[in-house]
Amino acid sequence: MRASQMSRRTSPASAVRVSWDAAARMVARLLGAPMVAIGSDDPDGERLLGSFGLPRPGPVPRLGRRPGTVSVGDLLADPDLAAHPLVTELGARSLAAVPVPVGPQSPARSLTVLDTAARAWSDADLTTLDEVAAMLGADAGPESALAGLFGPVDDQAMVPAAQAHAQRGFITALMDSLQVGVVAVGLDRRPVLLNRTLRRYCDVDASLSPAAAMAAINERLHHLDGTHYALEELAVIRALEGRSVRDMEAILRTPGTPDRFALTNGEPIRGAAGELLGALCTVQDVTERRRRERFRDCELVIMHLLAGADELDDVVTPLLAAIGAALDWPHVALFLVDDVADVLRTAGYWSAPGVHVDDLVPERIPRGDAGPGLVWTSGLPLWIPDLTDARYTETPEAYAFAHAAAERGLRASLTVPVCDGDQVLGVLATLCATTEYDEFLLTGLLDGVAAQLGQFLTRRRSRELAMQLHRAQDDFLTLVGHELRTPLTSIISYSTLLTDEIDDPEQQQMIGAIRRNVDHLQRIIDELLELTALESGHHRIRPRPTDLSAVVRAAVAALSPPATVTVRTDLPPALDLDADREGLRQIVEQLLSNAVKYSPEGGDIVITACGDDPAVAELAVADAGIGIPAADREHLYTRFHRGANARHTAILGNGLGLPLVRGLVEAHGGTISLDPGHRPGTRIVVRLPRRHPS
Repeated sequence: MRASQMSRRTSPASAVRVSWDAAARMVARLLGAPMVAIGSDDPDGERLLGSFGLPRPGPVPRLGRRPGTVSVGDLLADPDLAAHPLVTELGARSLAAVPVPVGPQSPARSLTVLDTAARAWSDADLTTLDEVAAMLGADAGPESALAGLFGPVDDQAMVPAAQAHAQRGFITALMDSLQVGVVAVGLDRRPVLLNRTLRRYCDVDASLSPAAAMAAINERLHHLDGTHYALEELAVIRALEGRSVRDMEAILRTPGTPDRFALTNGEPIRGAAGELLGALCTVQDVTERRRRERFRDCELVIMHLLAGADELDDVVTPLLAAIGAALDWPHVALFLVDDVADVLRTAGYWSAPGVHVDDLVPERIPRGDAGPGLVWTSGLPLWIPDLTDARYTETPEAYAFAHAAAERGLRASLTVPVCDGDQVLGVLATLCATTEYDEFLLTGLLDGVAAQLGQFLTRRRSRELAMQLHRAQDDFLTLVGHELRTPLTSIISYSTLLTDEIDDPEQQQMIGAIRRNVDHLQRIIDELLELTALESGHHRIRPRPTDLSAVVRAAVAALSPPATVTVRTDLPPALDLDADREGLRQIVEQLLSNAVKYSPEGGDIVITACGDDPAVAELAVADAGIGIPAADREHLYTRFHRGANARHTAILGNGLGLPLVRGLVEAHGGTISLDPGHRPGTRIVVRLPRRHPS
């Protein structure tokens, strides 16, 4: 009986044969390459033994007769290789080739891997090629090399059983060297190989048999919706149906550790005649990738929340909830620095349902205290992968907090600073329900969120300071205006009395100088108060039907320009709009006054009005004066600002004219702009709605 069994097992008909093409296909999967060729230098020329993914049949052109291992990361980078048939005929961009060991009387063989993109071939890639080449070398063809996975092959046409056993050892070592998990099963669904990477990833004891290890792994696999994977649903089992299985997602759940996400692919393994021998499945850990994707989504949510918020209090809870959901952590808290009290204060927190740690976190955290206080002081992240580890809880406060949190099911903590440059504005603290060891990934992800918070807090501080400064400026101007008006009124009254009482011409001239300067100061105060009222919204215009052309003609008639200045108008007979007549007169007079003032050499001033658009009236005042330097244009409407060319001349001014004009124009619902193409001089364009909304 034993002899009969031995005879059947060693019969050539029962031997498992795997083609050279299958060997090439396996190498392509191992290295993630689109093309693989196995060639032989026969006496009649180069011959292709097996291939995968080549666009055309026939031998693969070589890079000359180069001995040993050859790798080229970018064929296009070498001018001598850019026109090589590998590039022009096969579309290759990078190449790695190793010799296949053969006997002294056998023709040379080579294993060539081609990629259609530039690629830096790593030492691991080349080592894998060398190991596969060793298995394909000497008298060991691909038949025995791959069949060794599924049983020894010992007939006369193939290698002895001892050599097949050695080749199976080679394959096991090769699979263990890969950075992805691999499982292979036979037709009976029994696993024949689980590599070391898969066992480590699934936290399975290395001493377990493949069958026991696979059973343990299957217990931990779940669909993304949390339901358990049945055996028939596994990629490697489905591949036994003879078809490829791509991109199946799974969650690996191990008690006490975070969920991990896997991407699995299954492929059937076939023999030389196409018969099904078994199936192979690769398992890739995509936990880091999924976490990064979730955090990108989280950062978008936070960006939208902060963009639409005036105050952090408005969005702090949903913001922290988004962080907790992205990390899948049950508690997130934000503390902000109170500069006056020199403490951290709780700005907000979020806890998952059933998690209660509010009583563990004090309302005020002093500088340098354990956890957030330490991060505030150092400005550096604090990573505690296990709260119960004595190395991380040296102080009594840290020990008490850590163990109290651990009693409530919390095991890890990550705290990062929220900064504006080198200044710490706050601290973001998180707690996790499992031990964590992805320090650099998680710290990098949380730092990105902290940076967004830091930018928001900086903008809010800047906005608050700007508002305070603006209010202080307005209050100061209002105060100065009112405080100056009283003495000015007295000066005007007394100077008027003196004018009536004194007949001396010289004294009358001095009193006249006093009156002129007082009037000038009075106009500045009136303009300041009006501008302040416009910017604060306290100045109300009274729109009524007004003829813009008539207002312009009246302003021009009242103007007394120097003899060197000519004022020309281009106006329609009438241009009606709803406007505050006094405000409109101020706009026109101020623009004309500026045009005359800043045309010291004289020239034409042209004022035009247009009502072609039934909804808009357009007014433009153009001069040929000194113009406005490009560097000063962004400050054109800033109060008290004057262009450099005006400051360095004898032209008087206070920098209030255009800001006041803009305030009046905007109060009417219009716009004011500088025509950048006007040369020489300046052209200001005002556009006003013809009908004021009631």
